[in-house]
Amino acid sequence: MYYLIDGYNLIFSLVESKDSLQTRRNKVIHALQKQFAKRKISGMLVFDGAHRRDEESGLSYPSPLIVAYAPKGQSADDYIIENVESSSNPKLITVVTNDRGLARHVKSSGAKVQLNNEFIKWLNKKTKKEELKEPRDSQQNMDRLLEIFEKRLREDQ
Repeated sequence: MYYLIDGYNLIFSLVESKDSLQTRRNKVIHALQKQFAKRKISGMLVFDGAHRRDEESGLSYPSPLIVAYAPKGQSADDYIIENVESSSNPKLITVVTNDRGLARHVKSSGAKVQLNNEFIKWLNKKTKKEELKEPRDSQQNMDRLLEIFEKRLREDQ
């Protein structure tokens, strides 16, 4: 699956922040790049406006998430639609947006649509492998800690 993400639509659907738009954009870019690398998925995060040289990703590894800025005179929505329509297999594309007009258009072209909150929830969900890696205290360690807490409780009384 390839993800096309409506960048500003995603940012503005997240919790309100007092950070500047540039700071919020950079935070979202870095968070998504890490999640895409971790989950081994690929996609493109699309923003309106021209790319600025001072907004490089800062990653020391190639990211499976491309950060794209719509060309002058074209909106991010139109850029996403163009990518879906020019795809040889739009069924393999998921567009992440809350924009109903964009969603309707890309669905009619064969792409899937996922709402921003559903996408973020899915990204943040731990994989089975991660759940298995979580350290668990041994029964012996739990008994030891319980003994310490009970001893302190008796001392405090």
